[in-house]
Amino acid sequence: MIEQSKFVGCFKALAIADACGACFEGGLLERALWYFVGKTSDGKQRYTDDTQMSIDVATSFLVSQMFNQSHLAETFGASYHWSRGYGPSAAKLLKGIQSGKDYTTLNKAKFKEGSKGNGAAMRAPVVALCNLAGQRSLLEDITKTAEITHAHPEAIEGAFLIARATQLALIGVDKVGIMQTLCSESNLSIYKQKLVICYNALIKNKVLEPSTVKCQLGNGMLSSESVVTALYFAFMYRDKPLTQMVEETCLLGGDTDTICAMAGGIWGAYNGDATLNCFDQQIEGLERVSAIAQDLYHCYASQ
Repeated sequence: MIEQSKFVGCFKALAIADACGACFEGGLLERALWYFVGKTSDGKQRYTDDTQMSIDVATSFLVSQMFNQSHLAETFGASYHWSRGYGPSAAKLLKGIQSGKDYTTLNKAKFKEGSKGNGAAMRAPVVALCNLAGQRSLLEDITKTAEITHAHPEAIEGAFLIARATQLALIGVDKVGIMQTLCSESNLSIYKQKLVICYNALIKNKVLEPSTVKCQLGNGMLSSESVVTALYFAFMYRDKPLTQMVEETCLLGGDTDTICAMAGGIWGAYNGDATLNCFDQQIEGLERVSAIAQDLYHCYASQ
């Protein structure tokens, strides 16, 4: 039986890392904008769309007791607000859903095969909290939750890799075992090559320079340019404080909030929430996140 603290730790660490990484994301314009919108009225650091859509995934699952794509799409649309930092393509899609359009008419409107972005991967740790049944069932749920906004095979596989790593971390598989599993279950060469680089660094316990990580693994908004980077940081800093992992990740620049969020979810799945209470007065919404994680745990424990 997995401990409740791991469910709470996974979701809380995702939200904490997301909020802490947000002020380092992008270029000068993005950082300047977040300077003005990145705090709540009571001075807490706000989370971004990464956490909001993770909350949406969990709440929709709890209502439906499954992943109902229509309900989840409506939940995504209802929660959308520009100030959370949604990407332009996702914003347009979600505003379309808000206006009553079907997501199936929107998710490939801009990109013929769907978006390659990491928007599905950023919420993938929470999909793992909803499904601990195994690889095949998890892939089905990842596909359902991903293709609403990110239907491209690269986006779906990236989300699966993050969710699968989280699933295995929850049951205590060590980092080498997880990386071996991901290498064997990955189907796309764009990930396989980077997974091997990550695996080699981890088995040698070799800390890569930020410039090397950017060059070999990536720090961008595409799933293929951020997912394996998140895996690297989650596993390399598994036994370090969450703040150290976030600080090292933010040295990369680029899509810092999402890379931090993905890595944070895996870190929390390993470490639980025992060291995270100190963030409750610093980060927006952690009480709600904790309550949702507990509800997901009760669903798991009652099976």
